Amino acid sequence: MVLRESPFPNACVHGLHSAAWALIFPCFWSLDHMIAICVPTTSEKRRKQEQECYLYPMKVFFGVLLSLTLFIICMPLALLGFIVWAPLQAVRRPFSYSVIEDPMEDARKQWTGYGEGMGFGFLEANLCFLPNCLARFNNLAKTQRRAARIATHICNSVSRPRITVCVDSPTSMSMSSQSRRNSLIPVKVPFNSLSVNGAQAPGELLPVMNSLHYIDSSEENSEVENFPANISAGQTGEHHSEPAAVRDRQPAEITEVMSDEQHSKCPAPSPTLGKCAIRPRGKQNRREDLVTEISPLFPADMAFVCLLEVFEKRAAAKLKQLLQPTFGHVLYDVGVYGFQGCCEFKFLNSGIFFASRYPILDAEYHCFPRTRGEDALAAKGLLCVKVQVGLTQQDLRIVGYVSCTHLHATAEDNHIRQNQLSHIVDWISEFMTATGSKDEMVVFDVLCGDFNFDNSSMEDHLEQQHQILKLYKDPCCIAPGKEKPGVVGTLLEQRTMYEEAVISPENLQRALEIDELRKQYLAFPVNCVIDTNDSPEASTVGGGRRIDYLLYREDTVAKEVTTDLEEFTFITQLAGMTDHLPIAMRLFISMTSEDDLENRDTVDEF
Repeated sequence: MVLRESPFPNACVHGLHSAAWALIFPCFWSLDHMIAICVPTTSEKRRKQEQECYLYPMKVFFGVLLSLTLFIICMPLALLGFIVWAPLQAVRRPFSYSVIEDPMEDARKQWTGYGEGMGFGFLEANLCFLPNCLARFNNLAKTQRRAARIATHICNSVSRPRITVCVDSPTSMSMSSQSRRNSLIPVKVPFNSLSVNGAQAPGELLPVMNSLHYIDSSEENSEVENFPANISAGQTGEHHSEPAAVRDRQPAEITEVMSDEQHSKCPAPSPTLGKCAIRPRGKQNRREDLVTEISPLFPADMAFVCLLEVFEKRAAAKLKQLLQPTFGHVLYDVGVYGFQGCCEFKFLNSGIFFASRYPILDAEYHCFPRTRGEDALAAKGLLCVKVQVGLTQQDLRIVGYVSCTHLHATAEDNHIRQNQLSHIVDWISEFMTATGSKDEMVVFDVLCGDFNFDNSSMEDHLEQQHQILKLYKDPCCIAPGKEKPGVVGTLLEQRTMYEEAVISPENLQRALEIDELRKQYLAFPVNCVIDTNDSPEASTVGGGRRIDYLLYREDTVAKEVTTDLEEFTFITQLAGMTDHLPIAMRLFISMTSEDDLENRDTVDEF
């Protein structure tokens, strides 16, 4: 199936819809601006104290006066535009699709599956791109500027190579280095065979350092570019600066570490490609104790991005404009308006924004039928997406499924969230059945989103035990009410977001690694699940309310596929720009041939 870009059946209807919205927008903007002037953020209150006492009242008075005048003038035009706009929603598809010609698309089809491995990075982030007046109630402002900055950070991370330096010492198994080590391949080569050139060609190696190289978020491009220069002294014979542990080793005992891209000998840096790394991993040898990481940077080389609460149309347009040259395939303005598809009138869409570096084959949206309160104004639901990530030698398409959602927010409405989770299970199953084909091979099935419940609160015990968390694997969870070590919450305390201790990515990272500070700047459950066994390997309270999830499922993929979780990252790069912590996950997909699969099954039976 080929998706058309316009959500309307023809250009005439699309143009009429655009004209109707142009009549509505001035009235909407003036109302939004009038309310926003009266709701300052804590950062603006701090700056207000430094100004003359009469300036702020004058700004509010004249700002409200001008906005109110414009609102009254534009009201008749807005009513006319609404009369035209509302009926057109009956013929509107519940999402818009944008695609550009991608020069790397042919390179991605080089992955044939068998005998090779591929890594896929997934990112989920709640950005709170509400209209400016509503965003200020969450202590956030300047939605358009935040959209531009966040899109720039995401694009920079995609172009950054996946280079990680690991320490071969007893103190190297920190939370940061251990999770990274799984995505790298150790190879033993003589020390004198290292390249001394500043530029590293694909396939060349990087030496082990005596300490982890810290990359500041403000230097995310320059540090990587200068990385070979940082190790040139050790390659040119200046052994006086080498650690004793490295000098005393034999050449054959020095372990080299290289990234997936450098280990790959493919001409194009296609996303998450690790083709030359044949990893003979079986399900019985997989890591289940992967330690999470708190990072001041977005992970490098992400393939799929799911952004939530992108309600504001101009912010969505800015994200599409900046992300599309890197990702190529974008689904935005997801959801319905008016009475279409839902019982209540919807003023806002679902807020889901999806970007992919791989071609999108099909997509489907479902609106949750049962909501109440302020959530009834938004068309929250589920977006199911099918993507193609490769092509086998037998011309079978290698595909994956990614589903994005945002559940009901009101804390006491557990029954509504349970009902929505049940709908998600059914809708994903129906979508995979309807779009599946015998000429395809499914390699991953991922579900992500803001679930608005955590794994630590006693009030959320019903959602914690829902069947969806048994079908899908949660990398951060051991059992209902028990989190893995190193897991932190993803919901920030809004009133303290602009304090000096958490205003920068590095400061927020340090604060989250200290228990006392984490309790001050993260939202924690009021009533926590109590572990009577005092198990040292599990945390019952966790590091805060983790309401953002990245889950994956294994029983819906092809039997030849083995899924390995390589990384799970909590990201602080958006400090001061949103009230949620973005999360990222990297899956390594390997496939075995039918003959190898039969031999392995025979050995297991024996």
